[in-house]
Amino acid sequence: MEIVKVDDIKKLKKFLRFQDKLYEGDENFVPYIKSDIKKTLKKLLFEDKTYTALTAEENGVTVARILYTVDKHKQYHIDNCGFFYMFECVNDQKAADAILSAMCVDLKSRGVAHVEGTYFPFDQDNRRGILIDGFERPPVLLTSYNKKYYPALLENFGMKKDFDTLAYALTKQTIPVERYSKVSEMAKKRYGYYIECADFRNIDTLITEVGEVMKEATTEDIFQDAPSIEALRSIVSQWKAFLKEELCLLARRSSDNKLIGVVIAVPDFNFVFQKMKGKLNPIAILKMFYYKNKIKTVRGLLQYVIPEYQNKGVILSLYLALFDSAEKMGADLIEASSMMENNKKPNDAITSAGGVLYKRYRLYGMDLVD
Repeated sequence: MEIVKVDDIKKLKKFLRFQDKLYEGDENFVPYIKSDIKKTLKKLLFEDKTYTALTAEENGVTVARILYTVDKHKQYHIDNCGFFYMFECVNDQKAADAILSAMCVDLKSRGVAHVEGTYFPFDQDNRRGILIDGFERPPVLLTSYNKKYYPALLENFGMKKDFDTLAYALTKQTIPVERYSKVSEMAKKRYGYYIECADFRNIDTLITEVGEVMKEATTEDIFQDAPSIEALRSIVSQWKAFLKEELCLLARRSSDNKLIGVVIAVPDFNFVFQKMKGKLNPIAILKMFYYKNKIKTVRGLLQYVIPEYQNKGVILSLYLALFDSAEKMGADLIEASSMMENNKKPNDAITSAGGVLYKRYRLYGMDLVD
C-alpha cells in the first residue's frame, strides 16, 4: 500500500473524488459543493501550506484519505496538537492503519504529542466528531456524516474517545407548546425581558451586541473562547447566504433593551445540496431555487444567555419563538447541535425546552508520546 502526499491539483481532485465513490448509493450522503471545497483546500495545502493531505493507494486505487494540521488545543492546554479532518476509508483495517500511521509519524516528527479529530477545516465548532449514533436521517447543514464502521477503524488503530458532541431534535411532539407558552409569558413578566427577530439593517451593531453576549456567557466555558468581533463578522459573512432575520431570535431586557440572549438558526440547505449533487452547473442552480423553499428542517447554530438570566426561561422563550418562525417557513423540525456532552448548562437548557437527543458524534484522540 502506498501513501501519497497531495501536492498538486491532480492529486487533490483524486482526493476529493474518493468520497463520492465511497458513498455512491447512500441516500443520506450529502456531497460538498465541489468548487467550494476545492478552493478551500487549494488555499490550505498549496498557498498557506498549513495543512497536509494524504491518500492511501492500492494498485493505483484510493482506499483512504486524511487531512491534518497542527494548532493549539484550548481544552487540554496543548500548544502543538494535531487535528485531523476529512477522514474517509474503505472498510479495511489495513487501509485505516496505513493512513493513520502515516499521519501520526509525520505529526510526531513535528513534536506533536496528541492528535484529535475529526473536525472540519476553518470550522472547529461545527462538523465535530465521527457520527456514532443517529444514522437514520441525513446530516443537516454543517454537521458530520460517515460510514457506520468508522468508530471501529479508529478504535482498532488505538484511538480513544476524547469527548462526545450531541444533537437534539425539537418537534411538535417534543414541545408542549401551549403549556410552555404560558411558562414563557410568566418568565418574561417576572424577569423583565422580551423576544424579537433580528434586524439585519443594523447588522454591525447586532454583531457587536451578540459578541458581547457570547463573551459574557462563556466566561466559565472550558472548551472554547468567545470569538472576537472581527472573527464574528467573518463568520456572519460566511453564513450570509443562509441567515434569515426570522431565524435569528434575540432576548432583550425590557428596562434598557440590553441584549441578554440569542439563538441563531439556519434553514437546512443540506436538503438542497443533496439535490444538487455537489455541482454548480445551470441545472443544479435551478434545483437550488426550486428546493430551497421546500426545506423542512432548521438547524440551531448557537445559543447564548448571559449568566444573570440563565435558568430564567430565556432559552425556552427563544426556542418557542424560533419554532414559530420555523413553522411559518414550512419546517417541522429544529436540530440544536452540536453541544459538548459535559457542557452542562446548554444541554440542560435545550432538554428543558423540549429537545430530545437523537444524534451523537465522537471526537477521537491519541497520545503520540512513547
